[in-house]
Amino acid sequence: MTINRFQGCLTDTLNYMLEFVHTRMNHSLIKLPNSRINIDAYPERSLFEGLVNAVAHRDYYLDGTQIQVDMFRDRLEISSPGSFYDGQPFGKTYDLTHIISRRRNELICDVLVACNVMEAAGTGFDKITEDYKDTDEGHRPFIYSASDHFTLTLPDLTYETGISSDPESIIVSFTPALNGTKYDAAVLAFCYFNARKAAEIAEHLHLSNSTYFRQKVLKNLELQGYLDASRTGRAIYYKTNQTMVTKE
Repeated sequence: MTINRFQGCLTDTLNYMLEFVHTRMNHSLIKLPNSRINIDAYPERSLFEGLVNAVAHRDYYLDGTQIQVDMFRDRLEISSPGSFYDGQPFGKTYDLTHIISRRRNELICDVLVACNVMEAAGTGFDKITEDYKDTDEGHRPFIYSASDHFTLTLPDLTYETGISSDPESIIVSFTPALNGTKYDAAVLAFCYFNARKAAEIAEHLHLSNSTYFRQKVLKNLELQGYLDASRTGRAIYYKTNQTMVTKE
């Protein structure tokens, strides 16, 4: 797993994220009788709109946070600090076209519009929907919004089977953790595609969010590399390390 960090002005940050994904994403092709169709893992327009949205609408008042771009073998996740602005519901949605565009950062958005980086009408999610309109269920982009972050997930179009984000249908394979518990597999499946807070994981397992649970289950998996922990504001999110855990 490679971790890169960058700090700079908004336009430099946007260019760095674009270059980061471009140099690492997969490419494929479809052969036709007399030609071929080249396929990028992520449509250029969708990638650009997703990154611009993260830069323009993040909550810059959340100290110690950052935009995070995570690349996996079957998808790209663009996470931005701050929930949807002005009353959008929390949770997961595939219906991107019905998300109402409201500006959190008027000045930043005005500058990006003036630079022809984003449109005043706020049609970025419509463009993403258009790029993926002919894909199957496993290749549908979606957004997950929590109280302190939102994440846009773009499926990798070169990954034939697509992604399955339903934790109930995920079966994981991994070398048993030292001093592991009977909950390890369920935790790793639940956190396989989305970062989760300890309280969410405990609720999913019908357990108390106790110190024992956080130390003996979550911390133990984190220390042995099965879970990656990241902080957004005061909250800690856990996500399964897919180099240690595979989905069957």
